[in-house]
Amino acid sequence: MKRALLPVSLVLLAACARGPGGATDSGVTGVVLAGPQCPVMIEGSPCPDVPWVGTVRAVSADGEAEVATDDRGQFRMGLEPGAYTMQAVTDGGPPSGIPLQVVVPDGEFVEVTLEVDTGIR
Repeated sequence: MKRALLPVSLVLLAACARGPGGATDSGVTGVVLAGPQCPVMIEGSPCPDVPWVGTVRAVSADGEAEVATDDRGQFRMGLEPGAYTMQAVTDGGPPSGIPLQVVVPDGEFVEVTLEVDTGIR
């Protein structure tokens, strides 16, 4: 019984490694923050950006991948090495996700902060 599982496991692992969202040893990790939160920033009265909960999309020449953030705006996305445009997915905004160009090296996770512009001015 165990011998039958090994080939199936190898096929599933190989399938997961294909495409932009299949890597497990490289990709992007980070946080998504939404701001500004106040129309006017006043010294002594902080108005920090807040975590944004939603979907993050990575687009490359080979396709796209998406992952959800947690309640702190954090995410981790396994990606094949290459160049990507990363962005928080919004409904057209405001708020609007600001695109960020990211290069993922082989065997590494790049740490980023993605921004969502709330439109508050």
